[in-house]
Amino acid sequence: MITAELLDKFKSLYKEQFNITLSDEEATHMATDFLNLMKVLLRPEPKDEKVKKAIPAPKGQIYETK
Repeated sequence: MITAELLDKFKSLYKEQFNITLSDEEATHMATDFLNLMKVLLRPEPKDEKVKKAIPAPKGQIYETK
């Protein structure tokens, strides 16, 4: 869950960078997508092949956008 303070910061940075004002709903959706992407990219990769096969993909953290 994204706090109101972090959501406002995200909206402010987005406005600064792209000169587009986001609604709370748009900002929440975009920030959540960004955080989910970062979780996937920053997850350490196991060195042992057996461990790689044993770790399932996270459920419910990543979803398709429209």
